[in-house]
Amino acid sequence: MYDAPPSAAAGASASAQAAAFANDDRIHFSRETGTWRLENEDGTELEFDSAKGAWVPVTPAAPVLKRANKKRKEPENYTSYTPPTEPSAKRGKNDKPAKSKNTAVYVTGLPADTEVDEIIERFAKFGVIEEDDEGEPKVKLYAREDGSFSGEALVVYFKEESVTLAVNLLDDAELRIGDASTVMSVQKAEFRHKHSGGAGEEAKPRKTVDKKKITRRIGKMQKKIEEWDDEDGFGPAKSEEDEKNIVNRNSRVVVLKHMFSLQELDEDASLLLDLKNDVREECSSLGEVTNVVLYDKEADGVMTVKFRDSLSAQACVIKMNNRFFAGRRIEAFLYSGKQRFKRSGAGDDLDGENDEAEKQRLDDFASWLMTEGD
Repeated sequence: MYDAPPSAAAGASASAQAAAFANDDRIHFSRETGTWRLENEDGTELEFDSAKGAWVPVTPAAPVLKRANKKRKEPENYTSYTPPTEPSAKRGKNDKPAKSKNTAVYVTGLPADTEVDEIIERFAKFGVIEEDDEGEPKVKLYAREDGSFSGEALVVYFKEESVTLAVNLLDDAELRIGDASTVMSVQKAEFRHKHSGGAGEEAKPRKTVDKKKITRRIGKMQKKIEEWDDEDGFGPAKSEEDEKNIVNRNSRVVVLKHMFSLQELDEDASLLLDLKNDVREECSSLGEVTNVVLYDKEADGVMTVKFRDSLSAQACVIKMNNRFFAGRRIEAFLYSGKQRFKRSGAGDDLDGENDEAEKQRLDDFASWLMTEGD
């Protein structure tokens, strides 16, 4: 007679299932079937049906597949994870092999005194970093033959989407904000980036799989994913204090301050057009830009950039805020609809107008800013 296995409610999340099964040595997560499996002492297996919230016997075809694919796991591949491509019992004739997922970025140009912790802190803002069986983040610093740091590193994320975000926002950015000597290059990792030996190199022994450790690691990573903000995907869930200061999430307009000084505009008449072109080109890497405006009557050096979608605007804030431009630190934030900015011919003071007329003109200008360029 077997001990009753732990269970989870029907329709429970992946993290809830992982938490429920973590303490039972008989249970492991099968990557081949994408389900939780329980192996009894006599070799029989049960499979957890998440829809029913119950354990069911494994179908007769499953043991055959398991014996055919029962190989020892290859050494940990930090560059990518490739799901099993062997045919399954339910695979149709038109099914294609699963595509390899690359969740790693390759970083070059790092300063010689780079620490793992500061890489983790910088890159964790753009996604959850994968952890190994010991709970350590998968961040690898490469060394030269003499043991010195080569300026290269590998960062492995838990989700593939984080790679695109990190490349778009961190490539050609500073590891240490404000220090121009720490500008780094961030690219999607490729197999050639791995520092592996040639064909004559002796193969390293393969390590065995600890199913219990894998179960705990998957559950832990799932919990971290759930802690992230589902609405924008750019960082940990906001606190109550953050929510109090939140601006319009759906805004497609980004406000950039300290982009120029009024004296610079007076001294160089072509600066206005050059700045608009430079900002449009820089921001176009994040999404389609529909409008760029420079406010030549604002002492704070204000510019606005309008995107086709709000997600690109949020990415722009992350990339541009606190960056240095012409010796000034840029302030970037989403336009909330309440700010009023002035420029020549559209919001400067006119003699003889009363306060009510001025307020109406500024309100019309705010409405124009939210619709111009659509």
